[in-house]
Amino acid sequence: MAVHAKSSLIRLLDNIYAVPVTIAAYTRFPGVYAFILVRQDPPGIILFDTGGLGSGRIIYNAMKANGLNPDDLKAVAITHWHADHTGGLAELAKMLDPASKPLKVYMGDKDIILMLDRKPHKLVIHPNLHIPVAYMPGRTPPPEDAEFIPLTPGSDENPLSEWDIEYIPTPGHTPGHTSYLHRPTGSLFSGCGLSLIGKNTVGIHFMSTDHKKALESARMLAKTDFTYHWPVHWGINMAKIPRDKRVPVRKDAVFWTYRILGFYPLFRYPAT
Repeated sequence: MAVHAKSSLIRLLDNIYAVPVTIAAYTRFPGVYAFILVRQDPPGIILFDTGGLGSGRIIYNAMKANGLNPDDLKAVAITHWHADHTGGLAELAKMLDPASKPLKVYMGDKDIILMLDRKPHKLVIHPNLHIPVAYMPGRTPPPEDAEFIPLTPGSDENPLSEWDIEYIPTPGHTPGHTSYLHRPTGSLFSGCGLSLIGKNTVGIHFMSTDHKKALESARMLAKTDFTYHWPVHWGINMAKIPRDKRVPVRKDAVFWTYRILGFYPLFRYPAT
């Protein structure tokens, strides 16, 4: 894992970087990331998620310190409306050159509604204990800074095709949760739709709006054709993980992990 010395910018592939960001209220927490994809022709940058409050400046400064022009940022692909994924959006959009605005913000259509209504919504902790908590979205940028573009499940149109990105509806963690697949690199940006829940284990964690749908979406993603997996939480594993290398988790291990911790493991990276 190559961390640039000037700031916390991690080069994952030739054109993909991870930025360690805050999770909430300017608080850093190990293993929380936003992701940068650099396109050469035509030149441009797309960002996947924006971290929590205070992350906008972190992302802006990390790009600038490491030779990336923040004003080349053309778009942001948001996986879901939660504040630890949208909290840096308004700050980042405000910092961009006016000539670069409005910033295009792609997001699942149902989650755009939840993002813009500025109200707390219920999230359930642990699939068996069912502990309800209220959760808020991040700050909403004004229309002159950002344009929200809905991604609709089942649509024949793909607004992200110019980036060679396929959007994949993965409802469950939130109603409009969306994952993103960059075909040229085989990179899956899964947000909370599929998470690293151990050093080498992939599955879903214990917080969701609808655990049943979250598990259905995660199982679908686990069968998707990708080479690299870039989740937002719990760290990064840079090893290749194509379908034929994914090791299914034993049923007995799934049962106890799920019943006690609320995590549902699906597959593991192969032992090296």
